[in-house]
Amino acid sequence: MAKCRLCLYEKDLCKSHIFPEYMYDHCYDDNHSYMEFNAEDGKYNKRRRKGIYEKLLCRKCEHIIQEYEDYAKSILYCDAKPKIENTKNPYCNENYDYRLFKLFILSLLWRASISSKGSFKLASLGKYEEELRNILFNGLETPVNNYPTYMYQTHISGNPSNGVFMEIHPTKSKFDGKTVYQFVADGIFFFIGVGVHTLRTFRHGSWVNPERLQIGYDELTKLSSMVDLFARLHHQGKFSVYEGQA
Repeated sequence: MAKCRLCLYEKDLCKSHIFPEYMYDHCYDDNHSYMEFNAEDGKYNKRRRKGIYEKLLCRKCEHIIQEYEDYAKSILYCDAKPKIENTKNPYCNENYDYRLFKLFILSLLWRASISSKGSFKLASLGKYEEELRNILFNGLETPVNNYPTYMYQTHISGNPSNGVFMEIHPTKSKFDGKTVYQFVADGIFFFIGVGVHTLRTFRHGSWVNPERLQIGYDELTKLSSMVDLFARLHHQGKFSVYEGQA
């Protein structure tokens, strides 16, 4: 028995994935393993056989999160990714459930922050951890400028970068100095503002909004906020494993 991080009750806890297992499906090779890149000096890339998980949530709260995950899967993996891969163009959906999809995105950020795993050590939401817990537990809809989000399906020389995961790390907005988190999960680049932001922080406003969901399409190494990370990976000889497959 231990405290569930979502409902805060003492219960038997499940092995909770930080990111849903379906996001790792593209990663697995014939040995059902994948490469996790690490740009930290003195650290090595890791080969993993399963997505990252730890005991965080009770079974009831797992079902709450799974509702968000299942909905996001129906959008990302049954619609957006196939269409982007076929057309090589950005994706737009004007008939989606903004509340559920954004709850999925916020759950990724929150789970990364509460995780004790080294892969997520740079994710630390502080006071926003409790705010997100309440939003996720109660299934609340957030205003568009509260945790605004960019998303890109990335590629490398035209080949989908499915299966690529990059460390989650914070940066500061040049407009209002607030924290923004960015990471890549299964080739999808997420750029999430923490708390309430002026939307000029985001060049074209939030791409996850009540009117439409937009997912961009761009070369992974050209996304400006990732350039420094790639430079460190190249310098340390850690990116060649995937780069050679492009």
